[in-house]
Amino acid sequence: MASQRLPSLSRRQLLQLSGVSMLAPWLSACGPTEPLVVAGHPWPGYEIFFMARDLGWLPLNGMQSLDTPNASESMQAIRDGRAQAAMLTLDEMIRLCSEGYDLRVAMIFDISVGADVVIAKPDIKTPQDLTGKTIGYEASALGALMLHEFLNHSILDRNEIKLVDMSFDHHHQAWLDNEVDALITYEPNATKLLYSGGHRLFNSQQIPDKIFDLLVVTADAAQRHKMALYDLIDTHFNALHHFRTNPMDASHRIAKRMNMPAEDIMQVYRGLLMPDALANYAYLSKLDDRMIKAAAHLVYVMHEAGIIVDDCDLRTIFTNEFIPKARL
Repeated sequence: MASQRLPSLSRRQLLQLSGVSMLAPWLSACGPTEPLVVAGHPWPGYEIFFMARDLGWLPLNGMQSLDTPNASESMQAIRDGRAQAAMLTLDEMIRLCSEGYDLRVAMIFDISVGADVVIAKPDIKTPQDLTGKTIGYEASALGALMLHEFLNHSILDRNEIKLVDMSFDHHHQAWLDNEVDALITYEPNATKLLYSGGHRLFNSQQIPDKIFDLLVVTADAAQRHKMALYDLIDTHFNALHHFRTNPMDASHRIAKRMNMPAEDIMQVYRGLLMPDALANYAYLSKLDDRMIKAAAHLVYVMHEAGIIVDDCDLRTIFTNEFIPKARL
């Protein structure tokens, strides 16, 4: 890239700039003037955050929320600088990391223990019955991971099946239109497909500690917004307590955003493990290698699928410094 010539500055401008530079340490000590913007999209694991907002507990001083329609938009908000934090899956975080973004994982929203599934039509009794059949899936890293694990567990070869890439929001209609014999999908679609006569062939309960939903923040923002992050995460655990102790109220609040009947909400959460503060602290500890192992496995799968080209340095990403110590 050709270098650009900087405009010359007058003595007056130089003095003004030097005055600003002398004030910089004092201004920095006063804290960031811009809020921490957190991007998030509809997904059961993230709805605890939005439920806290519905309860009036969010936003807090020093933070704002940015609603996005999907994960791609949340990632783009990080790229554009419209957000400094986002609710993303582990694979989505790795994709940003491989693009050169310096990131920190400040909290785990949930771990999939059944919410990600392979659902087949009634006449498909076993994985082997899918030979020559059509499987719809989203050719994202998460879709690639589920496909990789399903084929390994089922002793199926990729060449024995027909794969159709389709976005998550097309899954239900494709099922109703008989465009597919099976789908690799996740909640809340999974529950809808089961009600439509489908049955599970495989789910994320069979691959524990592989699929995580995370609060991801840029390294720079993690340093500048420590108090806002700490307060946000503390509020999340308050909301998680409300979800567990007041399931009826929580279901009605969450149902509005999920566009589902309130009575079906708790069924959706049966496939998600939502770790409390103590479990978060352990998972994100430098002494615990579960997150590093899960991320390293995903990096391998994403390389194999051609989703990423560059590697991602995982050594500094996971941190438990923002988990409130008073909750441990």
